Amino acid sequence: MLAHPQPTHAGQNDIDPFILYAQSLHDYTLRLWTESRRLAEEKARARAAEIAAVRKREEERQKQKKPAAQAGNAV
Repeated sequence: MLAHPQPTHAGQNDIDPFILYAQSLHDYTLRLWTESRRLAEEKARARAAEIAAVRKREEERQKQKKPAAQAGNAV
């Protein structure tokens, strides 16, 4: 990922270059962390949806088995 240039302010030349570097590094790290969290949350939502779909299918199978089992016992 390429670093995005920060806008320069009028008094920025008076600021210590190390402070500017630290701020830029902080901003860059924050963007990486934010993107990582977004991806992790997206993955968790997809996984939760997958689990919900599997549970729903299992419930439907169980409902289909019960009437068939009851009909078989009645004969």
